Amino acid sequence: MMPNIVRGGRMTGLMAYLAGPGRANEHTNPMIVAGDDRVTFAVEPGTVLSHDDAMTIGAILDQPRKVYGTEIHAATKSWDAEKETYVQTGTKQAHVWHCSLSLRADEGELSAEQWKSIAEDFVDKMGFIDPDGAKSSRWVAIHHGSSKNGNDHIHIAVQLVREDGTKARVFRDYKQAQDVCAELEFKHGLEVVEARGQGRSVSADKPAERARAQREGRNQSDRYELRRMMRTALATSGGVDQYIERLQDLGVQVAPSFAKGSNQQIRGYKVAMRDSQDANGAAIWYSPSKLDATLGWPHIVARFGTAELPQAEARLRSLHNSQHTRDQPKVYKFDPAFTARLMAEDKTTGPDALANAYARLSVQLEQDKPGALWGLSEQFARASQGRGNAHYAVRGAAKNAARFAAGKGRGWTAVLQQANRLSRVMNTTRITPHRPMLSKNIQGFLNGVTALERSAVATTQPAQPMRRDRQRNTIERDGLER
Repeated sequence: MMPNIVRGGRMTGLMAYLAGPGRANEHTNPMIVAGDDRVTFAVEPGTVLSHDDAMTIGAILDQPRKVYGTEIHAATKSWDAEKETYVQTGTKQAHVWHCSLSLRADEGELSAEQWKSIAEDFVDKMGFIDPDGAKSSRWVAIHHGSSKNGNDHIHIAVQLVREDGTKARVFRDYKQAQDVCAELEFKHGLEVVEARGQGRSVSADKPAERARAQREGRNQSDRYELRRMMRTALATSGGVDQYIERLQDLGVQVAPSFAKGSNQQIRGYKVAMRDSQDANGAAIWYSPSKLDATLGWPHIVARFGTAELPQAEARLRSLHNSQHTRDQPKVYKFDPAFTARLMAEDKTTGPDALANAYARLSVQLEQDKPGALWGLSEQFARASQGRGNAHYAVRGAAKNAARFAAGKGRGWTAVLQQANRLSRVMNTTRITPHRPMLSKNIQGFLNGVTALERSAVATTQPAQPMRRDRQRNTIERDGLER
């Protein structure tokens, strides 16, 4: 169950939206499932909400703020590209605390009673309920149809001006909401979110990013495509400098991030797709650690060691404020081979190596239409977060290192077969017992690449001499004689 928190200043406006049709007519049968006693007395839970009901709920929730005149403001921030950080640009009213609690689409739907119990537990554990009532916040939980992506969910709206006119405490509410959801997942028998508690995560794209990709005729957003290219570069690089070079070959713009107050000391890097721009024609940059924590600069250096670090830092410095980009081929013409160490180092293979291998196979075989191979790369990237590599590693096949490094013909087939074999072993023996939802997703994508594996084997398999008994049977069946 995933929480998503936003702050605002119009309680009646939020209620009107939640009781209305939604942005894509996705709101169906909006109704209260739980809330403050004043709200549930005025509007009965379980009845379909009208616009008038929404105005009534909003007015009840807003009453303490209006009675006491308490104002709550929050800072508004924007990204400063030069400082490479968010800076405050003003303030906004923020007495409305709005959190959606969403299930995965494949978890199905919960009953109104289940959502009621979850909502009451959530609000209580977030500290909005005072047993004595004086310092409680008024709140309501509204359920309606699934989101555009098919996720069953509820919306919880809380008035941050409490019954006595004081302000509710929301310090570190994002972290607290994650902790509360982790507790409620176990209590209510929900699927446990895989990345929670691991300390790292693989980020999902945002609606605006998906919309931009659709407008530009691309099959997936920059966030996912950058991750695919970065893991492909990892699969084909033997050092940190070569990794930066491979990224450029793949159509990724790279620029340095400098330590504060310096234009020489490298602290990291940022990436952008070469052909993707914002409305002003500027590149849309991403911090690798925000795409996937294991792609951040410290992890890249730790992965390859410091042998090529001086060259890599010099290359990054040369890219500062440079508008020059290398002439780059389409990604499906990118030809460097797998590194021999990819799936053979220390005779074991972890999820991270499989994530890189499947990304490279996706670029080779799926080209600009990412499919099941890329899906497997994403799932194993999730498995690699936190202690995943050490915890889920399985014995590899060091003897196949030379074939992995071949990079063409039967070399690709060997990589695909070996990756799939290790994936099945890892999924069955290591991942299923601890992370069943992730295991289910991996198995689904593995089923999808089975036909691809068979096709690759059939295409590259040399003709086998027919055994004499099979040859005799064939002759007899066809009515032929020697």
